[in-house]
Amino acid sequence: MNVESLRANQSQQNESAELRIAKAAITICFLFVASWTPYAVLALIGGFGDQSLLSPGVSMIPALNCKLVACIDPYVYAISHPKYRIELQKRLPWLAIKESTTETQSTTTETTTAPLAAAT
Repeated sequence: MNVESLRANQSQQNESAELRIAKAAITICFLFVASWTPYAVLALIGGFGDQSLLSPGVSMIPALNCKLVACIDPYVYAISHPKYRIELQKRLPWLAIKESTTETQSTTTETTTAPLAAAT
């Protein structure tokens, strides 16, 4: 193996990590817009439109939706992390998560020291 092939493999892993981060960010942005748009529409109706259309029940649905998305966001971040997906694959095999363990494991080096001889 030469150094070029190792560098190429490392750049591929970095690129896939960047792609994973971008997907998580896009998902979070989409969830934010999708949850706050109905709430903004109700606020505009309340401020400038016919307020008789807004009942407490109708106005509570978008508010609960915003709170639900705030609870979902941490799960989106967790699912985008490879170590979390590997653990989900181990504990819940019926989810059919196909995450390879070789990509996400880091290499560590171990150093051992020989016991020093006692000087007499």
